[in-house]
Amino acid sequence: MSQLKRSLGIAFLTQYAELVIQFVGLMILARIITSEQVGIYSVAAFLMALLHVFRDFGVAKYIIQVDTLSEQKIRSAFGVAIILAWTVALVLFSLSGVLARFYDEPQIQHILWVMSASFAITPVGSVLGALFRREMQLKRLAVVRVGSTVGHVLVSLSLAWLGYGAMSLAWANFASIVLFGILAAVLRPRGVPLTPSFRQLKEILSFGSIASLGSVAGVAGANSSDVIIGKAISLAATGYFSRGNGLVQMFKTLVSGAIVPLVLPYFAQLRREQRDMQLPYRAAIAHLTGFAWPFFTVMALLALPMVRTLYGDNWDVSVPIVRILCLASAISTLATFAGEVMIAYGHIRVVTKLQLLTQPVRVLAVLGGSFYGLEAIAGALVVAEAIALAATSHFLFVCNGVRFRSVLGATAKSALLTICSALGPALVVLSWPAGYHEWLELLAGGGAALSGWLAAVIWTGHPIKQHLQQAQMRFWPGAPWAK
Repeated sequence: MSQLKRSLGIAFLTQYAELVIQFVGLMILARIITSEQVGIYSVAAFLMALLHVFRDFGVAKYIIQVDTLSEQKIRSAFGVAIILAWTVALVLFSLSGVLARFYDEPQIQHILWVMSASFAITPVGSVLGALFRREMQLKRLAVVRVGSTVGHVLVSLSLAWLGYGAMSLAWANFASIVLFGILAAVLRPRGVPLTPSFRQLKEILSFGSIASLGSVAGVAGANSSDVIIGKAISLAATGYFSRGNGLVQMFKTLVSGAIVPLVLPYFAQLRREQRDMQLPYRAAIAHLTGFAWPFFTVMALLALPMVRTLYGDNWDVSVPIVRILCLASAISTLATFAGEVMIAYGHIRVVTKLQLLTQPVRVLAVLGGSFYGLEAIAGALVVAEAIALAATSHFLFVCNGVRFRSVLGATAKSALLTICSALGPALVVLSWPAGYHEWLELLAGGGAALSGWLAAVIWTGHPIKQHLQQAQMRFWPGAPWAK
């Protein structure tokens, strides 16, 4: 248990360090680069994200889960990674001209050329990164991830300042991958080879085939908005939607990136020990919604001062998008852990089927909403998330016996936390003079929200209170919630 807590602590610190660095970079970048340039890059990045699934093809998961990882298997993993990465790089390079003509934007072709080169150099970093995770060498992985993030931000800001526009983001991605690979190679454990082998390829490719199918559907659904909006409305509109969605996804970046990788091994251990998983699952949902629902509600209330403080008033179009997408994210929170839990109990085919059913709904929602504008797209995604939650809840019950009403019952105190957290910022927004120091409004609203949340945690006896008490025993013995 102590090792798990240390691992979780390192994972959170790494995630937060990356987020702070990226956030500072975005704040500066938003004042240098235009929404149209962001939209151009977002369209190209969609294709890269989609092909990234084929490049990985389960190689990382294979390394993490295989019982015995010999030197030959590591070399074979390098071999598979090289074949897939170079194949994907060639495909991306070949499609660059077609996509540029489709959007009538020559820059897209140049961006995809750089992205092709980025794919070709990923194998070293991807294989060694998976090896670090398998061996729980999270400190080394933290150095690699944070170092590559710093490189990404510095390159993007430098080139954007020099007027490279969307190309600055492409070259920053390239620099980040190069730096990741170099740092990982330097920090790799002694005896880990860097030379590839092309034996035992069938075993690795067979393992990743089913998981990759679901991953492709997931990436397509999650990123379809950039492609559809760029064609149906405009590339500038893609930039506005991408920036608003990126702000809402900040919570998932904070929480999911650190916690979700630990959910699968935890519930797999429960399965091996033949212990009941329903109470731990309900507890996990209670904890997550205790943070997520207040966060999204407060973000919706403070969307205007938040967008203006972080990005400037030239991004005001993103404000209503942020507010609507906060509701979609609050709904999806209830299903955050479901896929990992089903995989832990051996239902990976069901999870893939679920992705193939729900992701087309998200794509159709974006496509239908694009006829009516950005806010309509965001609203359609709310409906899509509700449908996805219903489908996920059904399969979770079939596979694990977890009823949706049981999950919802675990969120009662989280709902009270949400109400108490929202009262303060709502009063701030209603009483604040229009246009007067938005950063101060954000600070006042955020402070009021935090005070209301803490008071509600103590008043309701939410499960989060136990963790606050443990924290105060170490850092603040006289904290009021200890009494």
